[in-house]
Amino acid sequence: MGENRPRNDSGQYVTTRSPDDVLAAMEPLEPYTTGELADNLGWPRRTVYELLTTLEERGDVRKKKPEPRRAIWIRPEDTA
Repeated sequence: MGENRPRNDSGQYVTTRSPDDVLAAMEPLEPYTTGELADNLGWPRRTVYELLTTLEERGDVRKKKPEPRRAIWIRPEDTA
């Protein structure tokens, strides 16, 4: 109950998780579900979904929807 997590000026918890943390957990060209990544990282699914959505908006991952309520996330092959 007395979590000692940092808060912003509005009193909201400050996240220490970033989209780049999720990206680092993904192998290029390997398909992942949100749940799979959440389990691997030990984070809530909603948090991982929001970070994946940010990565998609940035163009760092692709999202495929093979069926309703299911998304597959793919990190493109790194171009160096």
